[in-house]
Amino acid sequence: MTNKNKRSRLQAQGNGHQPVRHPSTPESASRKGLLDAIFAPRVSGSTSMPSIRTSLARGVAVVAGTPTLAIASVVIVVSEWLGALALGFEGPFAIFVSALAMPPVGTSFDASLSTALFGLQGGFFAILGFVAWRAIVQALLVATIVETLRSTPLGRWTLFRAIRVLPVTLAVNMAGVGLLTVASIAGPALGPAFGLLIQMGALVGGVYLLSFAPAIAADGPRRLSETMGRSVRAARMPGAGNLTFAAIYVVASIALLVAPGKPGSELGVNPTVGAWVLVLVVGLVHVAVQAALVFRYLSVADEVPEAAPRRRAEPRARGRR
Repeated sequence: MTNKNKRSRLQAQGNGHQPVRHPSTPESASRKGLLDAIFAPRVSGSTSMPSIRTSLARGVAVVAGTPTLAIASVVIVVSEWLGALALGFEGPFAIFVSALAMPPVGTSFDASLSTALFGLQGGFFAILGFVAWRAIVQALLVATIVETLRSTPLGRWTLFRAIRVLPVTLAVNMAGVGLLTVASIAGPALGPAFGLLIQMGALVGGVYLLSFAPAIAADGPRRLSETMGRSVRAARMPGAGNLTFAAIYVVASIALLVAPGKPGSELGVNPTVGAWVLVLVVGLVHVAVQAALVFRYLSVADEVPEAAPRRRAEPRARGRR
C-alpha cells in the first residue's frame, strides 16, 4: 500500500466513515436482475419502521391536513361514478367503497366494474383501461403524499414526480391483474374452501409485496426491476409487521365490500345520502392507508438492504496451444 493510499484510508476512518471498497472483479459491478433483487437475504435484527398504529395515525393526519388531497379523493370517486353511469352502469353503488383501494384490492373492483359494463369478453379488454386509470390516480396520490410528508409545496414538481411514478403504478396494477387471474383459475380447481383461501392469499400477497413500490419510485429514480425488488425486500424486513398490515387491510376491505344491508347495496342509479357518506369516507380511509405505507417506507428507506449482485459464469480455462 502506497503512502497516498494510507493517508486516504486514515482520513476516511478519522471522519467516521469506512473506506470505500471498489469491486475487485467485474462480477460485483454487474447489473442486477429482478429475481436477484427479490431474493436478497433478509437483514438480521429489528427495524425502525413505525408501528401499524403510528403509521395509520400519520396517514389520517396527512389526509385530514391536506385539503387538496382530500378534495381530490372525493372528486375522483364522484367522477368515476358519473363515468360508470355514462357507460350504462346500474348499480349497486356500494361496490365503489373499493374505488380508491390499493391494488390488487382495487384491481378486483376494476374487474367487477368492467365485467358489469362490458360482459365477460368485453370486460377482459376493458379492464386494461380501468387499470391504466387506476395507475394514473395512484401515481398522483402517492406524489402528493410524498410532497406533503416532506413539507414541500405542491406544484408542478408534484406532477413531474407523478409522471416518474406512473410506470411503477402501472406495473403494480398489472401484477394485480395477474395475481387475480391466477387465483381465479387455480381456485375452482381446488374446491370452494381452497379457492377462497387462494383468492385471499393473492390479495394479501399483492398488498404485502408490492405496496411500497410507488413510494420507492417517488423517493428517487430507479429502474423498474430495482423498484419492484426493493419493495419486496422492504416488505420482508423483520419486525416491521408488513404482512399483518396487509392482512388487516385486505380482510377489512373485503368484509366491508360483502357486508349485507349496507347503504347502496341495492340496484339503482340514485344512491342515498348514507351511501354517498359511506363510499366517500371509505375512499378517504383507503388514501390514508396509502399515506401510511408511504410514511412507513420513507422512515426506513436507508435501512432497506440492497440486492445481491448477479453472479456471472466463470470463463472456461483455455487449453494450451
